[in-house]
Amino acid sequence: MALATLSHPPSGQKTPKDWIRKGTDLSSQGKYDEAIKAFDRALEINPQLAQTWCDKGVALFGQGKYNEAIKAYDRAIKIDPQLAAAWNNKGNAFNEQGKYSEAIKAYSKAIEVYPQYANAWYNKGVALGQQRKHDEALSAFDKAIEINPRNADAWYNRGNALSHQGRYDEAIKAYDKTLEINQQDIDAWYSKGLILKLLGRTIEADAAFAMAGELGFTG
Repeated sequence: MALATLSHPPSGQKTPKDWIRKGTDLSSQGKYDEAIKAFDRALEINPQLAQTWCDKGVALFGQGKYNEAIKAYDRAIKIDPQLAAAWNNKGNAFNEQGKYSEAIKAYSKAIEVYPQYANAWYNKGVALGQQRKHDEALSAFDKAIEINPRNADAWYNRGNALSHQGRYDEAIKAYDKTLEINQQDIDAWYSKGLILKLLGRTIEADAAFAMAGELGFTG
């Protein structure tokens, strides 16, 4: 006669969901060592938890262990190739290592899986900007803004891309949009000041620099 199997763990024994919840809470507090241990306990019970591999990657990323994070994201992707967050986060790890071509490929895959992934479009734009591909970066930032018009970082980086192209009036408008969303954006005030100074609009430039200074810009 076959033995009956338990459908639930014995009373008092943590389930993968319990360990995942604990790991997520610890990771959000920046307690990455403990978070990783919790995620590992969940993965010991069920190694096929793609999102948990991804969450472990985030904790490793938080520790600056980018190669290990990439390995965790790869495990997640192997289990679920449609997990867009794992592709995006893998791109972030490559980006931190200065491996911009690899980062762009990962972001592109995230976008292929989920075309409305605003953060992946934004991150791709940042990596393209690092390669001085300002036309392509601008297109990526525009897509990020189309999906999420309140993304202040995308507007700011759009301004930078336009500035690199010599499109200064448009750059100022992008910085103004950044500041409309977040008046406390020091970089936007300072960058706007630089462009205004370049255009000979000294009084406006000084006002922008003054705002940056009031907010804590030290140069």
